[in-house]
Amino acid sequence: MSGDKKLAKDVARQLDRRQLRRKLLIWGLVIAAIVAAILFVTCGRGWGLGGAGKGEGSGSSVPADAGPKRCAIRVTATGITLDGVASTRDAIVSACAGATADVVVTGDARQGDWDDLKAALERANIPVFLKQR
Repeated sequence: MSGDKKLAKDVARQLDRRQLRRKLLIWGLVIAAIVAAILFVTCGRGWGLGGAGKGEGSGSSVPADAGPKRCAIRVTATGITLDGVASTRDAIVSACAGATADVVVTGDARQGDWDDLKAALERANIPVFLKQR
């Protein structure tokens, strides 16, 4: 008989634990649903914090900085181009004044063309970023 009483107590204890787990799970789900509903109502469609804010708002924004002006120069065997258009050394220097020159020198380019252009850009104090192919 004592074995039956012990078994009955063990079964009752396990049933109580299951019931406690179920109650905690149900309450947790209810609380999570309430929190989700509150966040949805106060934050609008998104899940960010802060809500819609006060007032109409003018939508003022900070303009994006486009960075320094750049000139795309390519030195090849066929000549020198500025932004894809064939050009002379003097025209390139005047067009790139106050800008940064991105220069691509291909492997078949005449060395003298690049040397002359480089010297002219340096005299005009135009910064040069060189890429050789």
